[in-house]
Amino acid sequence: MFSIRPLIGVTTYFVHDRELNNSRPRGLQGQDMLMSTMDYSRCLELAGGIPVAIPVLQSDEFIDDIASRLDGFLFSGGPDICPIYYGSAVKYGMGLAVPERDEFELKLLKKVLELKKPVFGICRGFQLINVLFGGTLHQDIKESRITELEHVGKMAPKHYKSHKVNIQKDSKVFEAYKTNELMVNSFHHQAVERLGQGLVITAKAEDYIIEAFEHKDYDFLVGVQWHPEMMAEVYDEQLSIFKLFVNITIEKQLQK
Repeated sequence: MFSIRPLIGVTTYFVHDRELNNSRPRGLQGQDMLMSTMDYSRCLELAGGIPVAIPVLQSDEFIDDIASRLDGFLFSGGPDICPIYYGSAVKYGMGLAVPERDEFELKLLKKVLELKKPVFGICRGFQLINVLFGGTLHQDIKESRITELEHVGKMAPKHYKSHKVNIQKDSKVFEAYKTNELMVNSFHHQAVERLGQGLVITAKAEDYIIEAFEHKDYDFLVGVQWHPEMMAEVYDEQLSIFKLFVNITIEKQLQK
C-alpha cells in the first residue's frame, strides 16, 4: 500500500549565549543554541509525519527554500512576542522576548501562508498567528485582570488538566477531538486581546479566554493555546489534533 510521510517543520528556541551565563549544559562560551522540546517531534512522528527542526536564520533565501521544500509547519511554544509587532508599548508583566525569533517566524509564517501550506500553532505559535493577522495580546493575564483562573500551570505536571475548553462543532478542533468539551493543560501568561482579521474562534476557556481558532480561507490554519504535545503521552485523545494536521498535509501532497 502506498504511503507518504510528510516533512513537518518545527520552529525552535533561539537561545542567546548570554542567556546561559556560566551554567550552560552543552556547548562553549560564545555559542548560541538551537533548542526544542521533544514532545512536538514525538507527536508528529506518532501521527505519521517526519519532524524537521528549523533554526532561526534570517536569510530570505533560506526562508523561501524552507517554506517551499517542507510540507507542513508547526509553530511551537516559547517566549513572549515583542509587543512592537502588534503596535503596543511594553507593559507590566511581559516576560522574556527574543526579537530574532519573532522576526524570523513572522517572515516564515507569511511565506508559508502565501504557499497555502498547512500550519498548526501551539501556545506562542497560536499567538504568533494572531499577531500576523493584525491581532493583539494581553501581555500578562494577571496584570490585565481579565480572569481569576490560573493559566500558568507551572505548579503541576506538564500533562495536568487545568481547565475546560468549550469547542465549536463546525471546526477543525472539533473534527479532531469529536467533542464540544475538553479538559486541557495550561502554561501561558499571555492571551489574545483582539482577534486577528479573518480568524474564527473555535474554542474558549471557562473564563472566555480564547483557546483555539482557525482561518476558513486555508485548508489547515489552526492554533491552540494549550499544549496537546505535553498531554499526548498520558491522554491518547490529545494526539488527535496532530493526526488531523498530518493527514491534511498528506492530502495536500497527493493533490499535487
